[in-house]
Amino acid sequence: GTAPVPVLDPQDPFWDRLREQYPLLSRRTYLNNASIQPLPAPVARAVAEFARRASEEDPEVLYDAAAPRRLRADLAAWLGCEAGDLALASSTSDGLIKAVHAVPWREGDATVRPHNARPSVTYPLRMARDRGVRIRMAGEPGRPVREEEVLAAVTPATRAAAVSWVSFSTGYRMDLVGLARDLKAAGVEFVLVDGMQGAGVWDPDLRRTEVDFFAFQAVKWLAGPNGIGALYIRPDLVGRLADSAVSWYSVPCCEDYSLLTRPDLEPFSDARRFDGGTPPWINLVGLQAWLDLLRPAGIAGISARMAHVTGLLREELSRAGVPVLCPDDALRPSSILLLETPRPQEDHARLAAAGISTSFRMGRVRLSPHVYNGPGDFRRLVEVLGERA
Repeated sequence: GTAPVPVLDPQDPFWDRLREQYPLLSRRTYLNNASIQPLPAPVARAVAEFARRASEEDPEVLYDAAAPRRLRADLAAWLGCEAGDLALASSTSDGLIKAVHAVPWREGDATVRPHNARPSVTYPLRMARDRGVRIRMAGEPGRPVREEEVLAAVTPATRAAAVSWVSFSTGYRMDLVGLARDLKAAGVEFVLVDGMQGAGVWDPDLRRTEVDFFAFQAVKWLAGPNGIGALYIRPDLVGRLADSAVSWYSVPCCEDYSLLTRPDLEPFSDARRFDGGTPPWINLVGLQAWLDLLRPAGIAGISARMAHVTGLLREELSRAGVPVLCPDDALRPSSILLLETPRPQEDHARLAAAGISTSFRMGRVRLSPHVYNGPGDFRRLVEVLGERA
């Protein structure tokens, strides 16, 4: 058989070279990727060059039909699925809206979602209430919601469950393989996942899971202009779903313009039938540039580097006596850490004044490093945190 490709070492010089591609890092310590990732220079250049050519050259030649195919294939390699399993989406919300409308709901159905979920999970699910679907909450507000709590909220009426792979508000990372398997064993038919805070740094290996829908966007852990993402749809599910986003881009005329006036075309038989329209090309170009930039590492190398980086951060915080909301989990590390400090708002303001970008979430300072961060960033962080009056 084919020999496995070696994983790029977490301390390979590649990571230092990558850091040099982020102009902002020469002026700020950036630990806020769970909100938005700064654009590295090659991504910014690709977007600017597309805009220049669209202004100065024949713009039609820029809209190469091969570009979405290439992006889909590259994203699939990062997600552990096939290109045909992915519908393009403008955001996580857009993907989950398509998913909720595609589920063939029945009167009396129930769904489960955790407390503390992102609005991108909460509000698409609310649309199902118009079809007589009830929503049941799992866990408790203000703390991590774990797999067993999601399962405990399941009843015989539960048709679907929607969770975040990595919680934006607590940093807890779900076991997608185990949770989806156990939900299906409990009779849940559809498992919907907000993958926003994990896609791009961890490998969900979706074909190995029983997840039905997995939506994400490139603006946080995948770098690109806001407005491009994807929705994974489990391949054996497509034929059972309602068409929730059919457009000209869902049928063969988007590839063969001689068919443009045909009113009888059948949608594609795979996830592309849920694309929902022409993708935002300039955003697609930006995301492709980021995938090309990280190609030498791939998702395996990025995951290994991310585990290394978050391990360094936890060690620095532990030495400084700064507690973290979610304990370390070597099997499922998370790139989001929330600090348990006595005066979090003051800490957040002081970090910002010192040129350290973080977020304030759930009454805590939230840290979200990326693969370009290193020990110097974390020493600076604890130094400023230690300057409390």
